[in-house]
Amino acid sequence: MTGATGRWEGRTGAELAAAWTLPQVHARQVVGSTNDMARTLADSGAPHGTVVVAEEQTAGRGRGGKQWESPPGLGIWMSVVARPAELPAPGLLPILVGLAAAEALDAFARPATAMIKWPNDLQLAGRKFAGILCEGSWDAAGPGAVIVGIGMNVLHAPGDFAPEVRETATSLRIVAGWAPPRVHVAGAVAGAIARALARPPAQLGGALLDALRRRDALDGREVRVTGPQETEGTALGIASGGGLLVRGRDGVLRTITTGTVRAVPHGEAGSTPRPSRSE
Repeated sequence: MTGATGRWEGRTGAELAAAWTLPQVHARQVVGSTNDMARTLADSGAPHGTVVVAEEQTAGRGRGGKQWESPPGLGIWMSVVARPAELPAPGLLPILVGLAAAEALDAFARPATAMIKWPNDLQLAGRKFAGILCEGSWDAAGPGAVIVGIGMNVLHAPGDFAPEVRETATSLRIVAGWAPPRVHVAGAVAGAIARALARPPAQLGGALLDALRRRDALDGREVRVTGPQETEGTALGIASGGGLLVRGRDGVLRTITTGTVRAVPHGEAGSTPRPSRSE
């Protein structure tokens, strides 16, 4: 049975659920955080594929508790309740979500290609346009659900971004040169996430790794990692468990599982020759 509430983009939650082929869509004009609302629904038994979408968030957040700007009329601020058959490693979740979302977005982003910047960002033309936040919802028996939050800049013009991010942010409209209907973008992405997390793999391999390699925004780039695993070196792809592979200046290949990664602009990188994957 389809259950839904509220309206978004002129459609009721029931209409959105039917159009997106998902069990429930809860639409709101304003919420604090779509992830918080999705968690409450999950704790009440909401099924896999339940979606919360809002016109505006007043307390949207990204990774590490950073504030995520969620103004009305421009982007998609959405969360999906996922109940995987088997819970994958935490580091895999944003990678699997990112790949599913990126592939779903290709139809709206052409001629650009949506790229994945480890661990939880999506980029177009080298700039961030989407962020992913995966959070667990626990019950007495263990993890009950995964709440997947995704914020996407869709209709923003350059002047819609805050001054401090105008040089690093972009939107589908800016890159693709048209204004894709938000209802179609949201439905494609929500459906892709629900399918990807219904039966996720225990680790990456084969076709999944190949698909990630084609969309890895950091592969072969000089990067600087800050946080518990601080290092600087060359990014060499994503490991089977979802970590970032970095060959450090000392020649040691490390798997980064946590931290913040920044691509080092040309001229800032050290003088160590770029290592090959086979070394």
